[in-house]
Amino acid sequence: MLEPIELFPEIPNLYEFPSVHAGMLYDERRVNAYRRAIDSTVKKGDIVVDVGTGTGLLSFLCLQAGAKRVHAIEKSPVIKWAKLLAEKNGFADRILFHHTDARNVEIGEKADVVVSEIIGHMAFEEGMTETITATKDRFLKKGGVLIPQNVALNAALVNEPEIYDSYINGWDKVCGVDYSVMREQAVQQAYITDISERDLLSRSIKIFTVDFSQTCLDEYINTGTFTTLRNGFVNGVAFWFDAQLSPLVKLSSSPWTKTHWKQCFVPFQKAIDVSAGDIVDVDFEIRFRTSCKDEFVLKVRPNLRS
Repeated sequence: MLEPIELFPEIPNLYEFPSVHAGMLYDERRVNAYRRAIDSTVKKGDIVVDVGTGTGLLSFLCLQAGAKRVHAIEKSPVIKWAKLLAEKNGFADRILFHHTDARNVEIGEKADVVVSEIIGHMAFEEGMTETITATKDRFLKKGGVLIPQNVALNAALVNEPEIYDSYINGWDKVCGVDYSVMREQAVQQAYITDISERDLLSRSIKIFTVDFSQTCLDEYINTGTFTTLRNGFVNGVAFWFDAQLSPLVKLSSSPWTKTHWKQCFVPFQKAIDVSAGDIVDVDFEIRFRTSCKDEFVLKVRPNLRS
């Protein structure tokens, strides 16, 4: 049984490296999906709010689609790059930049569209749910549109030998010093990796779906029931997301697509020996950030039915 773990603790200045943004900007699936969603949603003359604008690409796409004005909100210093790009490309007169947290800013008008791409590797760990929940009522007109509309987190049982062997069971002696106690720390982390079809020991199921048009919860609890596809050892769960950007446009980070997000692997304390057709129940709990505590916590508890 895994204890509660805090995934992806904030790394100071992570998004202040151009290389991080290059990975996102040149992810063709990501950019093309958002472009299609924006082109089918934003109308000429619309007011748009871009939450977490980064280098400004979604704001620029909204202006290309006909938006009259975009409020580009970004709390990190990378907003200076977005301003430079706006000036370079002739967008500056139609963008109002807000260098602050979206939950604190006042824009002075209501928007027809609120767009954001603060989707993490585990979908929710970058604060998407909390930010959209806190800002949609303040920014969005009645009848306005959100991009994305909903995001689902999928899970499947896997045998991921490379990470498990190297980074979980690989803790041993270093220069005569016993490092085995580090295994307990390593097994309580999530790992970004490429999951292949041969790693999968069950079909995937949707464990959580957050619909941003509804009231979002602070905590989601669910039990996933998996049937194993073949004999083997289950050593963890793989996660990926499906984001419904607009009615006809979906963006996925599944193993059958190639994106910069890849997939996430969360290991079990011990691998479980299974046969084809075995039933494995896994309890999932996700707790989001609240106003008084900054956290994203995932609990995973596997149980092989006897």
